[in-house]
Amino acid sequence: MKMKKVWGVVLAAAMCAALAGCGQKAQEEAEQEYLTIGAEAEDAYHLLAANSTGQDITAFVMKTGAQEEYPANMMGADAVWKNGETAEIYYLPEEAAETAEAGESDVAFNPSYQAQVTLADGNVYELSALGLEDIGGDLALCLEEDTMYITYTSQTSGDTVSTKEQELAAKAQKEAAAKAENQPVPEEEPVQTAPAQTEPVQSAPVQTAPVQSAPAAEQIPAQTTEGCLTEGGGPVFN
Repeated sequence: MKMKKVWGVVLAAAMCAALAGCGQKAQEEAEQEYLTIGAEAEDAYHLLAANSTGQDITAFVMKTGAQEEYPANMMGADAVWKNGETAEIYYLPEEAAETAEAGESDVAFNPSYQAQVTLADGNVYELSALGLEDIGGDLALCLEEDTMYITYTSQTSGDTVSTKEQELAAKAQKEAAAKAENQPVPEEEPVQTAPAQTEPVQSAPVQTAPVQSAPAAEQIPAQTTEGCLTEGGGPVFN
């Protein structure tokens, strides 16, 4: 009987230790700290993103499609998002912030979102297909074939979604646009004009007056001694 009581105390202690260990582990997981990117706000998107790119991330920034340029880096100046680690991202779109300041809560908009990611090797990538409304909160940043994309669980369908094909299409479109922009404008060929047809100038024939030759002088017959006149005017008779 005494032995049974001892074993009961031992089992109870073991169970308490096990429960305490489980509770401590759960508490540690609950208290796990992530790298925070962005500023926490009531209306901000809240994402848990795993860095699965194979490199550390040194800069991360987001914007809407309506913004022409990316704002400042959302990470701290010396912050590094280690490869394999998860970061907690808070993103409040510029339009939503302006609406909140104006007190216009009934304004509806559905913009597109992009992100710019800088890796430790200095290469910069853009994520152009970010449907924040459909992302369930957890996502992974991936890098393959020099293309960055994300995978996440769709809130609409519950399926695992990859944006790789969308990013490849967007990349090809940008490369084609850049190539077309850098091509020289073909020079216009000079217009070949036919030489003007000029009719030959026909000069009028020069009218030359016929040369009239003077009438031939009458031929004076040669005088002979026959029948010559004498000084007296008469013929000389022998």
